[in-house]
Amino acid sequence: MPVTDLCEVIVAVLYPHLVPAVTGIRPAATALIPVSGAGGLTSPASEDAAGDDLPDAYAAITSAQRAQWDRIVGELTAVRAWGEDPLLHALEASCRRRDEIDEDIRLLITLGREFVSPRPYDYATLARASGLTQYLVRKAYGAQDIECIRHVTGLNPRKASDVQATVSG
Repeated sequence: MPVTDLCEVIVAVLYPHLVPAVTGIRPAATALIPVSGAGGLTSPASEDAAGDDLPDAYAAITSAQRAQWDRIVGELTAVRAWGEDPLLHALEASCRRRDEIDEDIRLLITLGREFVSPRPYDYATLARASGLTQYLVRKAYGAQDIECIRHVTGLNPRKASDVQATVSG
């Protein structure tokens, strides 16, 4: 059953792990598929050659996956019924999620630099973990982020003299 409705296509693009469960279509990016009982991996081509003898992990749909698919498609269908464009709605929602993730990254960098004692995480380590450059890690957070962590956790940032020593050192 191919996905043809715009709302379903949007969900398929954003949540590809749900596509096989709902449609029975295997994702093209699947390079290796676990083989039951063989203790190894096989390529999709060798799985197809093996026929229906292999249990199909993608066809084993869980009710939770189907419920998640139906909920998301339902939300987008409702958006369309309200006269809004479901693609633009999904794009805006993705941008909101990206902004939330950016905030999470900024707060985690703040925590690693300003609240970890006796020594903060160095810029290089945080840059590697975040996928940012060291320059961007240095500029990633400000006083409002420090205050947010202090307010939420009750922790106090390291002493200003400690911060200055690690920045210059």
